[in-house]
Amino acid sequence: MTRIVQHLDGLALAGTATIGPIALSVPALLLAAPASAPEGRPAVGPLLTSAGGAEAGRRRLRIAEGAAVLDLDYAIPTPESTSAASEPIRAAPGVALVHWPLSEPGWTSLLAERPGLVILGNARFLFAEAEPLVRAVGEVRARLGAAPLLWAPRVARPSRVALLAYLGVDLLDTTEAIARAAEGEFADAALGAIDGAAASAEALCPCPACRAGEDPRTGRHAEWAVVQEVRRARAAIREGRLRELVEARLTSEPVLAELLRYADRDLVGPLDERSPVASTALRTYVLRESFRRPEVRRFRGRFLERYRPPPSKEVLLLVPCSQTKPYRNSPSHRRIVGALEELPNRARLHLVSVTSPLGLVPRELEDVPPARHYDIPVTGDWDEAERAAVGAALSHLLATGRYGAVLVHLDPEEYGFLRPTLSASPNVRWTVVDGRATSAPSLGALRAAALETLGPLAPVPGGALTVVKEELEALAGYQFGPGPASRLFAPPVRLQGRPWFQRLLDVGGQDLASWREARGLFHLALGGARRWGPSSPYDVEVREDLPLRGDLFTPGVAAASPAIRSGDAVRLVRGGELLGVGEAALPGALMTELPRGIAVYGRHRVRVSGASEATDTAMASDTDPAPGRSSSG
Repeated sequence: MTRIVQHLDGLALAGTATIGPIALSVPALLLAAPASAPEGRPAVGPLLTSAGGAEAGRRRLRIAEGAAVLDLDYAIPTPESTSAASEPIRAAPGVALVHWPLSEPGWTSLLAERPGLVILGNARFLFAEAEPLVRAVGEVRARLGAAPLLWAPRVARPSRVALLAYLGVDLLDTTEAIARAAEGEFADAALGAIDGAAASAEALCPCPACRAGEDPRTGRHAEWAVVQEVRRARAAIREGRLRELVEARLTSEPVLAELLRYADRDLVGPLDERSPVASTALRTYVLRESFRRPEVRRFRGRFLERYRPPPSKEVLLLVPCSQTKPYRNSPSHRRIVGALEELPNRARLHLVSVTSPLGLVPRELEDVPPARHYDIPVTGDWDEAERAAVGAALSHLLATGRYGAVLVHLDPEEYGFLRPTLSASPNVRWTVVDGRATSAPSLGALRAAALETLGPLAPVPGGALTVVKEELEALAGYQFGPGPASRLFAPPVRLQGRPWFQRLLDVGGQDLASWREARGLFHLALGGARRWGPSSPYDVEVREDLPLRGDLFTPGVAAASPAIRSGDAVRLVRGGELLGVGEAALPGALMTELPRGIAVYGRHRVRVSGASEATDTAMASDTDPAPGRSSSG
């Protein structure tokens, strides 16, 4: 079995794979007989048929794509509802049937066999119970890793496809949807099971069967609906919006909401691991379930664990967020900033936006994903979870910052829940006087309060350049952690570039790192990588004797830090020696679990010419990496 991952979203690993002679685009769909003739079917996946001739207590299935055939033959485990630990069953070379839960010896034998396809034989029962399905999928991945494909037979219906893909189920089939159709169910991805007469009366479905007036019980409509939803899920994965599709389907069946809640509770680690750190996809956070998304939890967690306010900031200014992202480009923020123009010691002011679901977003983190690309409905009502997130972030800011005063340019009624947290600060001024942050009286009150608090302060030594360095170091601290960030910015360093593109250099002019507004995160250069010393949380160990010529593929990875996420800036090392730097195409764990595919997009490498070293790419022409270049491994 071979597998190449091209996109990650949730636990879905989208790309290509082969099972024996069968080639698949994952997530893949098996078209089960006898919904329609093969020649009339959409070309979305192989056919799943009964091979026939099985003796009692056994099942024989055939997966066929043209002339390519994979035959499965296995005993039928019964009953589905047993809680007794079972043993895996060999269904074909490289294919194992698992009737979860497995015994410990069963897991040991399965791991030794290293199957390319795992069939979760009692998936239908586990799905009905909700929590056991999440536990089963989690254990399969924890024990066997990401390489094997996972098939959950007779579970998929149109409304379930997105969630099953999000949970990491690679292979689905149309069996359940066709069986439900034979019982009279008319399937709709958004509404679940609906009345077929109503759908027909409203010409709800554009599929060929419905256009021809065919009885839905033939299964052709059900098959079409599943096919369309698989395509929709694949498109969502490409856009990084599978979670949004999952949330859009929750109302079709209550069990879907149950499954997502269990996944958000029990699979926090795997979901974070598979979620890229760099993304330009628009994130919409509409439901309460949206606030549990991996990127939201990561932003909040890294803010509390890694972020430290710039030392020169002595006055904290809390402002409301805006619909426009980044906030600084919004009319409201421009009016607020305009009210503070030409104030003495303006550089001492730390502007921080209060928002849901992220909590607090300092001005220097406004371009960090997902802060640069998100949207939420705004009503002015904050529930307990939102208040807790903002309160925790504010407590962290007050504990780690050097603020002598806090200006709260927020509606006192809407944001009154912040008063208990702010009570620990000795000098707090609320400056919105009429409920509107951008009204002339409120802006006048803000300017007066800022003038009073900033006036007695000393200017920042080094002026604006010092402030910019501190803000970029705070951003690097959020991205890499305070330790690596402080080593990266250890003086003497200097900046070069424009506000939307900054280069960090040492005094000799050697590149350390670069930052682009559109990405929001740093790219690492060889000079900065050397400053981290012999090891770091962002190291990828290159296999011995492998020449590094460009992008690094998974066969060339000897080891990788589990802290690495897709999109992270990483170092390529061998035995403590720096070989190059790049951008992670996969999480660190998957770099060693997957047998094929790009692991790291190479950006700069150490090139030995005589006794000198050089980079193969100048930082002045820094560009984002693209797949398909020369490769290693």
